[in-house]
Amino acid sequence: MAQTFRQILVLCSFNMLIMLMMISKSTSYPNYYCPNDTMFANTSQFATNLNTLFHFLSSNSTNNPAGYHQAVVPNNGNAKDEAIYGHFLCRGDLNASSCQQCVTMSTMTDLPNLCPNRKISTLWYSECMVRYSNSSFFGSMDDSVYLVYYVTANIIGNETRFMELRNNMMNDKIAVNAALGGSQKKFATDYVNISAFQTIYGLGQCTPDLSPTACNTCITDGIARLMVSPGGGVRQPSCHIRYDLYPFFDLSTLPSPPSQPPSLPPTPATNFSHPSGNGSNTRKIAILVTVSTTILIALAIGFYLLFRRRKSWKIFGAASAFHRGHDSDESTSLVSLKFDFRTIKLATNNFSDDNKLGRGGFGTVYKGRLANGQEVAVKRLAKDSGQGYDEFKTEVLLVAKLHHRNLVRLLGFCIERKERLLIYEFLPNMSLDHFLFDVRKRSYLDWRSRYNIIANIARGILYLHEEFQLRIIHRDLKASNILLDAEMNPKIADFGTARLLEVDQTQGDTNRIVGTYAYMPPEYALYGLFSVKSDVYSFGVLVLEIITGRKNRGSPNELYAEDLINFVWRNWREGTPLKVVDPALSLRSKRDIIRCTHMGLLCVQEKAEDRPTMSFIVLMLSSHSLTLPAPSCPAFITSVASRGDTKSHRHSKERTIARSSMNKDSITDPYPR
Repeated sequence: MAQTFRQILVLCSFNMLIMLMMISKSTSYPNYYCPNDTMFANTSQFATNLNTLFHFLSSNSTNNPAGYHQAVVPNNGNAKDEAIYGHFLCRGDLNASSCQQCVTMSTMTDLPNLCPNRKISTLWYSECMVRYSNSSFFGSMDDSVYLVYYVTANIIGNETRFMELRNNMMNDKIAVNAALGGSQKKFATDYVNISAFQTIYGLGQCTPDLSPTACNTCITDGIARLMVSPGGGVRQPSCHIRYDLYPFFDLSTLPSPPSQPPSLPPTPATNFSHPSGNGSNTRKIAILVTVSTTILIALAIGFYLLFRRRKSWKIFGAASAFHRGHDSDESTSLVSLKFDFRTIKLATNNFSDDNKLGRGGFGTVYKGRLANGQEVAVKRLAKDSGQGYDEFKTEVLLVAKLHHRNLVRLLGFCIERKERLLIYEFLPNMSLDHFLFDVRKRSYLDWRSRYNIIANIARGILYLHEEFQLRIIHRDLKASNILLDAEMNPKIADFGTARLLEVDQTQGDTNRIVGTYAYMPPEYALYGLFSVKSDVYSFGVLVLEIITGRKNRGSPNELYAEDLINFVWRNWREGTPLKVVDPALSLRSKRDIIRCTHMGLLCVQEKAEDRPTMSFIVLMLSSHSLTLPAPSCPAFITSVASRGDTKSHRHSKERTIARSSMNKDSITDPYPR
């Protein structure tokens, strides 16, 4: 009897959870990628062509059995008309009506609102994907952008076995079957039983225009990006994968139906229909009470877990959100990014000096190679470093959720005993200051490279300020925190001091000033007030450094008679802006150089409200016809002159530095501090 009760409890709980989880599968939220470096005007021919493309895709979403359609507008072969290439892909188990609904919503509502005036865009729902570009991508596998999402819950049972079964199913069955799906549908589903009561369901799909090899590569690359989690997936422009512990797709697409949990043994009829005495009545009542109680408990547990599950769904990518204040969610997010210390020790050859890349205020950075051959940069925090647990947790949780091509990618972390490690993607050209302030290496940075660095840093900051769901203030933008990849493209690093603002919040304040003094605006260095305009000021200093090849110390130093901002401002006022240009630069692009100098001075104006926003800065960089306003006097020039007591002002700055934990101008760290 006791064994029967336990079976009733387990099965009722299991079936109730499955039913509740299936309720949640109808909820879908879009993710999108639309870089803002390719813009078009509303009145342009491109806008008309894009609207036509959207109607073509929407109208063809009902009569296409493959759930896939390509379109090119215009298709007249006229070279003067800029062609737009687009396609949609509906999930392989979707019917025509659901496919049309998803594609129509994506093209007619979401893309125009979420990606306005963009020449390149991709939007994902769980039911469909729509993509367009001003250059052809048909037949090409694209893994340059990806969105990783996962359920922040612990795996019940043996985690290693769970991951092994999941990966084997995804690699050996789904990736292979999807690749061999032919030209109609490259779509596959499968399942694997973990136990009698737990099954992993998986799905993979490629765009049908990919070759079998390209499809297999796309899916296996996505599988390699999956987190340690009981559910999740990866969305890429050319394919997507997903797995979970409940059937989130049409089970008829499975190669064979999954085995059902064992049925209950038949209960003797005499216990219920022919009671014999008080003992039988008692047993009958006990069974009924137990079953009823079990169902109620299962309902309560199911709703609780469902609530937790839906709240802790995390997505990496352009539409992701950083949740504050949920310690349990943070803890489970951290678990999925955790590396074993022994793994990192082996990867860095026991943190040998030969692998050392640089040293900064918080610790040392090493180059490492993981067992799969991937190169990484490992930031090993000094045991007595100024970065405490809060900064460490901020950097891990924040950077893991930021996905932009101009932001450094965090791969994981390690906390073991007194060791704290951050594992980043490896960028071979180290940091910007490594080139910019080296007399021998600065010649590698011609004006085209420098302009590209300025423009892409601006786009990265714009993402932090306006395109992420919450406003992120970096608070430590400087040359040593700008990393360079193999093509000298910049990526912003070191988010240990970043602060979050709500979308409608314009500024914050703090009693703990952190950052690098030479890049701090006056309102932050003196009074602890920070806002998006704090990063704008730091960006302006960085722009002037890139143009001049000189460091900004915030005060005169042994190399120069005056500090950088004074030097640039004086020459601007005297009408000799080209005198500030790095001698290593050719002046053939002097118009662009002068315009960027003008922009840099606008960014370092004393009053925060006078500085431009990052969206306006990106517009300045992309539109040479835009007239720039005249800059006012930069910070720390009028501030001293306007005060009667110069000595007390200087003392105020010195006192601010004294109470700062990180105000030293460290430029020797080629990787995040």
